[in-house]
Amino acid sequence: MKDRKRRWNNYLILAVILFIVILNLPTIIKDYLLPHEESNNPSLLNPQLTITSIQTLPWSLERESNGDWKSTVSFDISALELVQRWRGIVGTLVDDKTYQSLAGKLNNPRTVEVWYEEQEEPQRITYYRFPQFWLLKNWQEEWIAVTAEDSYLFPPVLSETPTQEEH
Repeated sequence: MKDRKRRWNNYLILAVILFIVILNLPTIIKDYLLPHEESNNPSLLNPQLTITSIQTLPWSLERESNGDWKSTVSFDISALELVQRWRGIVGTLVDDKTYQSLAGKLNNPRTVEVWYEEQEEPQRITYYRFPQFWLLKNWQEEWIAVTAEDSYLFPPVLSETPTQEEH
């Protein structure tokens, strides 16, 4: 009688485990068996290159030889975090029709220069600020729209003294 109860307990345990596996099967298939889709949102900066400097008025960020980031001004965030923000910017591709509809409103262009270790010339990012979004030209020379607070891309300057941050 005892062996019979143990056998049924084993069957019950196996049934519960099988039930859990069946419930998780869609997630397992999606995560491990299906190819992951690449993001359709283009990035602002070239993800394959190493950034050495980001320059704009009134500040610039420089990567030193030891890998630390140094800023020409003080922010309420670290220079490394600001570099990571810029590196992580992705946006929505702006098609020609949308760009043409915005063309009349494009005034006061500004520029950010991003220097890469592997290139002799910088990537010059032309951008326009609209009330609801930023319009930026990415590394592939495409216009992308990015929704972000002003302080996310251009944090307020606390002082004009240079700061240095750990990598």
